[in-house]
Amino acid sequence: MDTDYRAIGKHLQDAREHHGLTLEDISSSTKIQVRYLQAIETGQVDKLPGPFYVKAFIRQYANTVGLDPNTILDTSEDRDKDLDSDFESDQENSNNPDSLFFNEEDSKGTWNDRQTDKDKTGNEKISKNSIRVGSDRIPRAGMNLSLSMPRRLMKKIPLLIVALLFILAFGAWIVIGKVHPNSTTSTKIDSSSAQMQSSKQKSSSSSSSSSSSSSNVEALSKPQFSSNTATMTFYDDKAHTIQVQASSASWTIFTVDSVTQFETTIPAGSYKEVTLSKGQKEATIHVGNPYNTEILFDGKNTNFMSGSSVQITNIIIKREKVSQ
Repeated sequence: MDTDYRAIGKHLQDAREHHGLTLEDISSSTKIQVRYLQAIETGQVDKLPGPFYVKAFIRQYANTVGLDPNTILDTSEDRDKDLDSDFESDQENSNNPDSLFFNEEDSKGTWNDRQTDKDKTGNEKISKNSIRVGSDRIPRAGMNLSLSMPRRLMKKIPLLIVALLFILAFGAWIVIGKVHPNSTTSTKIDSSSAQMQSSKQKSSSSSSSSSSSSSNVEALSKPQFSSNTATMTFYDDKAHTIQVQASSASWTIFTVDSVTQFETTIPAGSYKEVTLSKGQKEATIHVGNPYNTEILFDGKNTNFMSGSSVQITNIIIKREKVSQ
């Protein structure tokens, strides 16, 4: 049975408009060009390179507006097995797959164009006879190794002079210590009483500061990733504030211990804040536009996307029992 892409596109468009998002918002989040998003919404999937890209783009679109892509596509195990063959054929038919996605560097010209401009101005030219050596010690084009051995040694002379001066100073210090041991000892004895007094004051102040620091909130752990979910943990029994900031419009669901706190589209430049009381254990945030959303824990950015190779749309911040 053929897939009704027009109905799928209408479903996605309704969900997007329900959350108050524009096609530009979806493009910013998924990095899919607006013209392909328009083609999906109107069911004109023949404007896309092939079946693999159709399914992949619909999945990303559905995730961004909070829909289940499997339900949208009505996928089955047999269809999933066809994805690989679809991808291979699409790779052969598509001249430039990277052009399917939004590229912020397009206005700046290609890398080759920039290199050509540099060559025209005479800057950063690479000689045909020059080579370079990478961190793996393998010579490559671009680095000149024609420096003679004397020139290399000349470059190292300042370091040798500094090392020699250090050795001489250290030797002089040892000799002076042996010649005048009594004066050095008396100086140490005179200052020891003052040091003992100051150390007592420091120890008393450090004990008070350590007791106060131990009561401070422990830092939130780095995110642990599983599929499109990032989980962060903290260990204390105190109340905390969690803030969701949106630099571009972002549909968000915020729950605490499975109780929904709010479900709304946060406008660009705005934020929503929830206080996690000391008796509550877990906050779950689902965001539709993660690339333009920040989550702050007690005023500090959690960087929930840092280190992830996939788009994170679910964020879990949970409290663990304080270890004794």
